[in-house]
Amino acid sequence: MESIAAQLDLNPNVFIAGVAIAAIAVAYSVYKTLLPSKPSGHSKAALVKVPFPDALDPANPDVITCFDPATGRYLGTRTPTTRKQVYEIVARSKKAQETYQKSSWQLRRDILATFHEYIIREQEGICRVSARSSGKTMLDATFGEIIPTCEKLLFTIQEGEKSLSPEKRSSGTMSFLASARVEYVPVGVMGLIVSWNYPFHNVISPLVSALMAGNGCVIKVSEYSGWATEWLQSLVSKVLEVHGVDPALVTFIDGFAEAGEALVESADKITFIGSPNVGKLVMRHASATLTPVVLELGGKDAAIVFNDCEYDNMLKICMRGGLQNCGQNCAGMERMIVEAGIYERLVKDVSTLLASLRLGTPFEENVDLGAITMKTQIKIMQDLLADAVSKGAVIECGGKVWIHPQYPQGQYFEPTVVTGVTSDMKIHHEEIFGPVFLIYKFKTEEEAVSIINSTEFGLGSAVFSLNYAKAERVAAQVKAGMCNINGWGFSYLCQSCPFGGIKKSGFDRFGGVEGLRGNCHIKAMTTDKLGHLGIRAQVPPILHFPIQKEAVGFQAALIEIMYSFTVWDKVVGVTRLLKAVTGGNGASKKNN
Repeated sequence: MESIAAQLDLNPNVFIAGVAIAAIAVAYSVYKTLLPSKPSGHSKAALVKVPFPDALDPANPDVITCFDPATGRYLGTRTPTTRKQVYEIVARSKKAQETYQKSSWQLRRDILATFHEYIIREQEGICRVSARSSGKTMLDATFGEIIPTCEKLLFTIQEGEKSLSPEKRSSGTMSFLASARVEYVPVGVMGLIVSWNYPFHNVISPLVSALMAGNGCVIKVSEYSGWATEWLQSLVSKVLEVHGVDPALVTFIDGFAEAGEALVESADKITFIGSPNVGKLVMRHASATLTPVVLELGGKDAAIVFNDCEYDNMLKICMRGGLQNCGQNCAGMERMIVEAGIYERLVKDVSTLLASLRLGTPFEENVDLGAITMKTQIKIMQDLLADAVSKGAVIECGGKVWIHPQYPQGQYFEPTVVTGVTSDMKIHHEEIFGPVFLIYKFKTEEEAVSIINSTEFGLGSAVFSLNYAKAERVAAQVKAGMCNINGWGFSYLCQSCPFGGIKKSGFDRFGGVEGLRGNCHIKAMTTDKLGHLGIRAQVPPILHFPIQKEAVGFQAALIEIMYSFTVWDKVVGVTRLLKAVTGGNGASKKNN
């Protein structure tokens, strides 16, 4: 090993560690592949080839205009879908769904397997589309577009049938002759209104759950990522066609508020990924038709870092958590709440690292960070930082717009560290959605918990400490939908777990069993447990209409028999029931 490392001019320890990690990864992937799938049968992936989009020529000024955020280059235009067209598209999806909901679990697994095979084979092309649409780096695209989508597909292929099959439930005490179960019935057409920060994953992930549950889908992509809509449509339609499914089952639409409103008005359930302000509008509009909604509205995610953490590993994890996609993540790390013993060291280390990072275009340069997708977000960051500084905060590094020397129309913001943040500053409460770290100092557990819970958001969080009892104790007090101990984002990569938040971060969940079942109406069912033996539940004759005078006493005695805790009380109940049946008064003395 050391001789090979020497020939490659690599540090032997780094080389050996890399080989070991690669070997473990390969062994684990083979192990997972060889594991028998819980559903019967194997998923069969079809080979699909779809050309990737090219930039379009200018067309009509009354359409959505798409630009590359990294260079300012014009990419093309998209025609907004009208309200009437949305209604028609949803109607076609509903018609296709009537057939699709009767499809086998095997067909649904095969469809997802085809998506999975395509993503692995064409991952570079997918990442290029994402990078061009949103300005992120290729590495950020692999982290955010490829890995979580593959995790979602594998989980759903392996666990979807089990999660969505009828589930037996216990019979009640009085209904002991009934067999109870819960069934998960497709809602019909899911309306997905998704954000721009991950143009591929944000549409494919909820689509995977909808298809496995037997639903149709109409997906409104963000006007900031519309360049890829035509390619996404061709990909999904092709996958459905090769498996004999009507491509009208899934349609992508472009547009502004009108298209979103029409989708809320016509779909059977809505999943919205976006800001709290727009989420409120979606919820308000959905109230007119009582359309159920899933809201994922972002966060102000934070990590509590104790002195006894594994410092170097923590630092690397937190940098990925905060700088992934240039900080444009609903579950991105915006706040680091650091114990006093390592606070100064961490502020210095983070500031030094961020000041050394390279910004630029994802295709033409070797860079660490890409662009800010929405130009308006830069103004928001500037205003939040100005307010914080005016109230005493200190910008340790960054804090300014960065102008690309070759592409001055590109949209960039320097990675930034802010200290001295207090609760009277807007930046403490409002989502930044950019490459900005707020670093706080704490001395006690109680102070750390108070800081992390002091915002209106509650999506993700983390606790870093090698004292696991302490970490668990603190994590239990964090008011958030997710918490990772000594990690960041693992709760999302573990697709068996639900994803979502509390407070202003939204409600309901996608991901996990809960997310799959959220694509369904929950239907309670009972049937005769011993019907095959001719034994069925019946109403005792004494309770038939017209009511007999002994009926109340009989019912009171029956309740004592069925629900009393002690054997003696049950025996007393039996004697009273016999009296009621034979014409005596079976009413409990306690009621006389």
